[in-house]
Amino acid sequence: MKRNVYILSWVILGLLLSMLVHAFAEVRYIDYLLSHGIAPEDHTFFGLAYCALPVWVQSGLLLAGAVGGFYAGVYFWKVVYIEKRRWHRYGKKRN
Repeated sequence: MKRNVYILSWVILGLLLSMLVHAFAEVRYIDYLLSHGIAPEDHTFFGLAYCALPVWVQSGLLLAGAVGGFYAGVYFWKVVYIEKRRWHRYGKKRN
């Protein structure tokens, strides 16, 4: 149960980070289009919201965030709970 919650938390973090990347990419894309005199097109993402980025980019960022979060969760579960590696403050190991 604890492992599942830990990995789910990493997936949520990955999704949130992918949303930040999505927002940054969309602003840069709109600036690029407007500087070249092109009007951005509205694309819907599963019929929920409008976005200037193509649907395949939106889907790819969402999928990359979820998959990346899952693999990061599995990796750090192994590091923290199985191998018991920790960062020690000021280089001192605790007993």
